[in-house]
Amino acid sequence: MEIQRRGDDHLFIEHGYEIARIVGLSGYRDTLTVEGNGVYRLDRTGNGNKHMDLVVMGAYRPFFKMVPGCNYNGNGFGTFCEYEGDRYEGIPWRYAFHRSTIPAMTHSEGVIGGIDWSLSVFSAPNDNNCCSIYEDNGNIIHLVKWPEEESPYTLQHYYYGDPYYATMEMRKEFTAWVIFDKAQPRKQGYRKAFDTAWALNRLNRSMPLNQEEVIKLGTAYAETLYTKENNGFCGFNIGLAWNNETCSWGKRKSNKYEIGWCGQNAMLANALVWEGNRRGDVSLIDKGFSVLDSWIHYAHLPVEVIHSYYDPGQDRYLEACNLGTAGLAFFEAEKLALQSGKAPEPYRQAALEICDFAISHQEHNGCFAKCWKSDGTVAVREGTVGAFLVPPLVMAYMKGHGNRYLQAAENAYAYYYKELTDYGFTTAGALDIYSIDKESGIPLLKGAMMLHKATHDMQWIEKAKYAAWYLCTWQYAYTIRFNPESALTSLQFDTHGGTMVSVVHMGMDPYALSYVPDLISLWEASGEIRWWERAQAIWRNGCQGVSDGTLVVNGRKRPRGSQSEAYQITRQGMMGAAYEWLVAWPTSFRLEGIRRLGGKSYTNAFFSGKTDL
Repeated sequence: MEIQRRGDDHLFIEHGYEIARIVGLSGYRDTLTVEGNGVYRLDRTGNGNKHMDLVVMGAYRPFFKMVPGCNYNGNGFGTFCEYEGDRYEGIPWRYAFHRSTIPAMTHSEGVIGGIDWSLSVFSAPNDNNCCSIYEDNGNIIHLVKWPEEESPYTLQHYYYGDPYYATMEMRKEFTAWVIFDKAQPRKQGYRKAFDTAWALNRLNRSMPLNQEEVIKLGTAYAETLYTKENNGFCGFNIGLAWNNETCSWGKRKSNKYEIGWCGQNAMLANALVWEGNRRGDVSLIDKGFSVLDSWIHYAHLPVEVIHSYYDPGQDRYLEACNLGTAGLAFFEAEKLALQSGKAPEPYRQAALEICDFAISHQEHNGCFAKCWKSDGTVAVREGTVGAFLVPPLVMAYMKGHGNRYLQAAENAYAYYYKELTDYGFTTAGALDIYSIDKESGIPLLKGAMMLHKATHDMQWIEKAKYAAWYLCTWQYAYTIRFNPESALTSLQFDTHGGTMVSVVHMGMDPYALSYVPDLISLWEASGEIRWWERAQAIWRNGCQGVSDGTLVVNGRKRPRGSQSEAYQITRQGMMGAAYEWLVAWPTSFRLEGIRRLGGKSYTNAFFSGKTDL
């Protein structure tokens, strides 16, 4: 690529086409340093100012644009308040640097001279700045702006709040990275930029917890949540919340039991059985199987499938996310039953009923609904979250139950994968928020890795990579500094490696723990070290803030093994806050990760944080 000076501007030109230009500023000097093929560090120096606009203009009308973790091509899916479009009532959105999973990053893709080009711009972390991306007169404008600003409004939880304007002292130096690529998979021209940002902020530090600590603390919290109801039903309460009347942590009194998603009853039951076998502790084994058996006995519906919830007196939906997770868990329970000297047939039947329900309710185009009513009629159709039913279908095939399960899985995967490649995002996985999100992309990674294991076809590895790259857009590649008085500062919480929930709920949670083993499988199959590094960063981030029984947050001592469901890392509420909802699922994902990765040649290296493999 040729770089030409035109006045104060720098023009990037290839084969006679202008691809982009850095709009210069009188009185300032822009210096470009090549840091890789198509990777430029831009340093702007001058006499000094109390504000600065650094503009990079792409010479095309984009077919895709993004602020990662924040705005995907203008958002617009779902029903909640979000950043919609590239402006509000004609005024371009300004996003604080911490709203983006790479600091102040904007990305766009367009066609010039018949070639797909991508342009990404981002800054250094914690640089008191913001970003903006919007179309203007046939071009795409990438802006990094100092000082930090959120306007014309700040995005709060379900509403727009007042704008935010920071100030800064006189400043003479400003830095950003400008990255070009071409002929990459559409809607993923950001791959080079993500690798660049990751390398700039790469971490090398030990894990907060070792394997045995994760197991002991996780088992302790599972036992805390274990509950036997008066009618005999046994389950894991969905979590603990602070009770102001008793000044203590208490179990939820309604919406108490969920087989997957937030409650993860089936997965936690397997964890207790596994740990009971490991310790020779019959009481743990009995508790685990009592939960599995309770769901089979008490929560079985007339449509011949286990319900997603057990809440007598409440009419709740059957959900693809819950069913898919439960299907895999019951297949695992079948194996654990054999190891424990218990009859495996009830668990196999429960898993196959989920798979048969999926096939009988699969539409001609391959998709499943997001959720059904308890009588099996569709409640909500749209959402990539239906892909959660792919993994148990593949498992049914791998266990020898017939080709129809593989065919159904492949048809469903084709439908949902096309959604991702067509739109550049996935939807409706965070069940309480109907929006573009991270969780709905997870089954596309898991499903592809399982299909590769079942068929040995390398096409699935390429599809798994595409899904994994999308998930990267939700993963923070840097550490945000919080107010010294905040809960996250007291916890020494590091945002690096953690993931945003959705474009509506801009908090950080450890839900990515659920696909750590799949990233490791992708590393094994591809040899690409980035997946190992990203998996380790997720694990490290997700093991922070787990109470050893003495941890005090906001003046309240937390039970052993408990952890906040999420953390407020943006200005969508109190920045730097730790949620006081100690939910079940982080424990289950950590325990499952150890079960799935245990016994491998690299197990100790992974859980110790080793990167030089």
